[in-house]
Amino acid sequence: MNSPFCGKFRVTQQYKPGQHDGLDLVGIDSKEIHATVSGTVHYAGWENPSVHTQGFGQYVCIRGTDGLFYYYGHLSELRVRTGQAVACTDVI
Repeated sequence: MNSPFCGKFRVTQQYKPGQHDGLDLVGIDSKEIHATVSGTVHYAGWENPSVHTQGFGQYVCIRGTDGLFYYYGHLSELRVRTGQAVACTDVI
């Protein structure tokens, strides 16, 4: 799997089973998020359109060519749409 950032980034919160279900990263050199795999955008939008602060907020879910789902949450903007094909390293 590729990195979601081009350039330097730092981990702001680590994965902790039963406490935190993801790995939180922040870009240092760039804030653009890149697809870590090639596949199809399964969903791009708000987790809860009525309550934007809930869960992932704006997120993208990509179904990789390997059949697995890859989630990118807490995004400030979306550069892809549901159904769109993406290649590894495309800005999402």
